[in-house]
Amino acid sequence: MLERDVSSVPSEMVSYDKVDPLPTENPFYFNEDSKINQFVQKAEKKFPFVHMSIFLLIIPLMAFLMAMFYIGGIWEPTAKDKLNNLKYIIVNEDEGCVSPICQAIGLNSNLNIGNSYAELNSQGYGQFEVITGDEAKAIDLIDKQDCWISLHIPKSFTSDIISNLKAINATKYKDVTVDQYYSEARSYTTVNFAKKTLSKLTRGLFLKLVENFEDKGGFKPEFLFNSIIYKENSLRTVEEYGQYFCTFVSFILLWIGTIATALITHFVFPLENHWIEKKDVNHAIAKTISAKALTCGIIMFVISLIISIIPLCCGNVRMDKSYAAVLFFFFFFSLSGLGVNNLLVHLFHFINFYLVACAFMILQFITCGGVIHRDLQFGFFKIGKAFPMFSAVREIKYIYWGEGKHHQAGNILIILGWAVVFLAASFYLYYLELKVKRAKYLKRNSKN
Repeated sequence: MLERDVSSVPSEMVSYDKVDPLPTENPFYFNEDSKINQFVQKAEKKFPFVHMSIFLLIIPLMAFLMAMFYIGGIWEPTAKDKLNNLKYIIVNEDEGCVSPICQAIGLNSNLNIGNSYAELNSQGYGQFEVITGDEAKAIDLIDKQDCWISLHIPKSFTSDIISNLKAINATKYKDVTVDQYYSEARSYTTVNFAKKTLSKLTRGLFLKLVENFEDKGGFKPEFLFNSIIYKENSLRTVEEYGQYFCTFVSFILLWIGTIATALITHFVFPLENHWIEKKDVNHAIAKTISAKALTCGIIMFVISLIISIIPLCCGNVRMDKSYAAVLFFFFFFSLSGLGVNNLLVHLFHFINFYLVACAFMILQFITCGGVIHRDLQFGFFKIGKAFPMFSAVREIKYIYWGEGKHHQAGNILIILGWAVVFLAASFYLYYLELKVKRAKYLKRNSKN
């Protein structure tokens, strides 16, 4: 009997709304009697699987494009055209060939081997600039992120090299040292690529130097073996790579949290009907908006707390600022995500919202400079500077290691701008949505 009753029910065409997990939750502006909706319903009758076909096309296409941009963008970071974006500055304090020995063996008194580093600029593997200055200048250039690596050429550079010629029998072998400055905290992987490239270039420069002095009898074997010694100095060392990994993964997790929070509080929020569907409640809309804002804030604060604690559970964590600064900043960043995703959830059905929200999250991830700096990626990745996640990654490096202090104001303003604009827009759309629901409820119950 049961089977007969069920089979007697006429089959319905699967509409787009029934693909949605919550078919009654249409955007507040959705009008079932609109011409567009009527056209869609007619199309569904002719092509029942039209929406499923669209999703089967769009989702793989989005996955392909995102993977192509991200994987393709970091596939060959050491390609010549990308390495040429890296900037190196050589701070030359070399006094030149001032020793009487130079004249004794027929060398020009104007000889300054430190200036020979300018030849690296013509090889297309980076932008090399030679300037005059001291060691403090070389350190300041890295501190202000004016270049990826700075080399400090000491005053006695030329004299020390000349003293290692075989023709100078009176002197023993002498180390020739150049200080190399960089900051691992700026971009750990990018700095390592820059160091490897510079090592190859300086080796070539040394071989050319040896060749140029063959007519003077060549250099002592010890100098040929040890070459010019580049003493590495990292202003801010990444002691645990896991902590550097957290500088961008933490914000991915926070953004996922904002997507989940927007969904939960939009589709499952019991306090909404508690005030909206009661006649005698004063300021029902204001109370509902305030309750939802407070709920979202509490959820994201808990998520921020959990994500900020995870690194502390894994091992040693360096923090130039306090833990409170990390927690506050995570929560501050999450406000921009809440604004964006709460705005989107009011504009789209569930599936469309999920596609747009995930696409924007991935776009931020691939352009935030977390894995490799944009200098080693295609020009498209510069779009990330406008997004909150890019600024968040830069700012957390300042909180952890003190890296990029001069960007702090810009980082805060960009994230604050996203939070204020999109939270205000999402609150306004929520106000309109509640206004429509309130009006419908009062209309239905006007006779009561």
